[in-house]
Amino acid sequence: MSMLKITIYDGEYSRPMACLARLCEIEGSVTPFDRPPFSVLEEALRVLEMCADRYSIQPLSGTYFTVAIGRKVGDEVTPLLRLDGCTQNGWASASAVGQGPRWDTAPVRYEPGDDAVEIVRKILAGQLQR
Repeated sequence: MSMLKITIYDGEYSRPMACLARLCEIEGSVTPFDRPPFSVLEEALRVLEMCADRYSIQPLSGTYFTVAIGRKVGDEVTPLLRLDGCTQNGWASASAVGQGPRWDTAPVRYEPGDDAVEIVRKILAGQLQR
């Protein structure tokens, strides 16, 4: 069975991932009924929504964060998308890097108490509403 693996790192991607502090790693999958399969963004949003209420992680230590989204089958993970995120003055956005051209998400509001999972969830939800 395949599932998404979502890893959120504290810090900017400009250096090797091993140098970044891993805030959390979430694995899960969501399968829709009576409709085509979810896109990667839709599935990632739904997986994050399922665990947002159950788990709390530390807040970001700075302005930048990195999110790696991959498809896991067995022990193998195929990278699908990386979000290079930025938070500033109550606004968060990200640049998405994947197999296609790089694109930017729409900026979304976040609250001072929001943890990294909540900020990423808001970015994905804002992108899917466009």
